[in-house]
Amino acid sequence: MTEKNMSRTLAAVLAIAALHVLAIGVTLVALGSAGIGAAVPHLVLAVLLPLRAYKLRGGRPKARRILTLVLGIQILAHAALPGVIAQMPGYAVPIVALQALSLVGEVAAIVFLWAPAGPREQVAMGR
Repeated sequence: MTEKNMSRTLAAVLAIAALHVLAIGVTLVALGSAGIGAAVPHLVLAVLLPLRAYKLRGGRPKARRILTLVLGIQILAHAALPGVIAQMPGYAVPIVALQALSLVGEVAAIVFLWAPAGPREQVAMGR
């Protein structure tokens, strides 16, 4: 993984984590104290994703596979969108916006994680 792709992955993951923090706010505003349980996964992911992304700096393939797995689960979780909107119907617009931005970030992060080094990076890496 090139340094440039690692930086891009980290930026995408940090953006996703920030979106999870916003999702906590939307959930708590929409559901009040009853939304605390629904906000917990967002809190876990807001902490877990950046921690996993920083592990990439060690250069171990396992870090990249685990981060890809977590991001893949995130992508699959978007299938729950209709249920989330049904639970918080007055907040459909912010929910859809957050989910759309999150999906773009997740796909981008996976692409950056697995993009091959270009010719310039291969020369710089001594290949």
